[in-house]
Amino acid sequence: MQVSQFDEDSLAYLTDGQEYVQQAALGKAHDIAQRHAGWVLGVDTDVVAPDGTILGKPADNAEATAMLRSLSGKTHTVYSGIALLTVAEPGKIVAQETCVVATRVTMASLPDEAIAAYVATGEPLDKAGGYGIQGGAMPFVTHIDGDPSNVIGLPLWSVATLLSQANIPLWQGRETNPGS
Repeated sequence: MQVSQFDEDSLAYLTDGQEYVQQAALGKAHDIAQRHAGWVLGVDTDVVAPDGTILGKPADNAEATAMLRSLSGKTHTVYSGIALLTVAEPGKIVAQETCVVATRVTMASLPDEAIAAYVATGEPLDKAGGYGIQGGAMPFVTHIDGDPSNVIGLPLWSVATLLSQANIPLWQGRETNPGS
């Protein structure tokens, strides 16, 4: 795994959550494709609040608290953009597949004390929307409509489908990677 150096702030002008995650996933994948050959998978996940605001990772505890308050007692959407590139040699992309996955999440009405206790753990600071269902925020969620793995940040079924559509068998090893 390689961490992309793509600057997500370059997409700040985008206000549509689906377009934002798709462009961010493509940006991340294209960044890695400049340095590596083979199959490159880029993924970006963000939360879109009920008012349409795109919620990335909170900058600090105050922002995490505000995000959780905006989601409390409401249904919001988690979007993940996925980009799969086939790279013949660094910088030479020969195929590109993308998709966007949407999952609706309903949160319970959260008392300020619960929000404060969760934020104090530090967990929200590296999570889009300021929460993670795989951790301490699990009890906050009352309903998930769609793929729970999308809410965690990697929609596994959709990634497997994209790999299959690109004729990349999931059971194959690196020896079949076009960049090996």
